Amino acid sequence: MSREQTQRRRQAVGGIHDIVSAMRAIAAGRIQGAQRALASARRYEVVVHRALAAVAAGSGVRSLPDVAGRTPTLLVMTSEQPLCGAFNQNVLALAERRWHELRGDGPVRLVAVGQRGLHQLAARGILPDGTEPAATALGGLRDLVKRLAVAVGQRFAAGEQGALHVVYSRYRSISEQAPTEERLLPLDLTQFLPASVRPAPRYHRYLPASGLLAGLVTEHAFINLYRIAADSFASEQASRLVAMDGATRNTEKLLETLLDLERRERQGEITRQVLELIAARFAAE
Repeated sequence: MSREQTQRRRQAVGGIHDIVSAMRAIAAGRIQGAQRALASARRYEVVVHRALAAVAAGSGVRSLPDVAGRTPTLLVMTSEQPLCGAFNQNVLALAERRWHELRGDGPVRLVAVGQRGLHQLAARGILPDGTEPAATALGGLRDLVKRLAVAVGQRFAAGEQGALHVVYSRYRSISEQAPTEERLLPLDLTQFLPASVRPAPRYHRYLPASGLLAGLVTEHAFINLYRIAADSFASEQASRLVAMDGATRNTEKLLETLLDLERRERQGEITRQVLELIAARFAAE
């Protein structure tokens, strides 16, 4: 390899290094935004839980809505873009296992969020019944959740939506994301009832208990979908941060190697030129 070829290769690796370094910085910033979104979602989730506890305590209803005889849905949260390490593989391994388990009891509707998940499921011989593009930025989470909530609501209204299971990657830290499954619907209202025997606070309401419960269950599903989407987004960015950090270190090592090689080749050229001058001098004598 000539010095010019080594120099061009070093310049190409330098461009890749700049790109992966920028992607690492972007992922780090997006993790912080996703963490703020998660904190906001959890605060609102507490408010919804208090309202559910207050209404459920006096209604006598313990599970809502009734999904008996309806087809369950398995929703899988993956990424829209590549270069995020093993993020998709870990989620899809759990999703594939749960899909086979749920199919043992009857038909299951599989919905994949994210093009990467769609392609990898197809490679495994699994064709989802529905797909949705995943959010590529924090601002897109709300639109994604709205689309999912509308689709679930329409299927409930048509009498088609059964239990709703969601498989996603839960963010724990930069280096740890855990594939997780949650069942959002039907909602077990007993988990919101107070464990103590103290009388619950009295609330004034202007809607019948059934209508109020239905609205709260819808709100509970929406805010949990948002929390899960934010959790998945944070996990994706953490996986991308780790992957790009490794790529940055590798390109830095390769740059050092190429720079050292370029120096040796340049020194070799200087040595050859000196020898040629000496040989020409002797030939002239």
